Amino acid sequence: MDRQAVKELMYGGVAELMRNRHYFYHSSVGAQYSHWTEEGQKALAEYMTLIGCKMLEAEHEELDKRAKDLVINGLKGKSV
Repeated sequence: MDRQAVKELMYGGVAELMRNRHYFYHSSVGAQYSHWTEEGQKALAEYMTLIGCKMLEAEHEELDKRAKDLVINGLKGKSV
């Protein structure tokens, strides 16, 4: 999974949690009165832990691909 996919996954997941009143109280008065419920805070923390792992995986894959490309280009005699 690439970085952009992880970003969209993170945004979509947080937005979806916020749509559920069990996890997030949205006040029609204003954003300053909206808040995460206790269950929402737990769910958000767990979700961010999972997303953090995906972020690390995506970064590792990106670095691995870049290293392989540098080696291949070096073997082909292309400037690195």
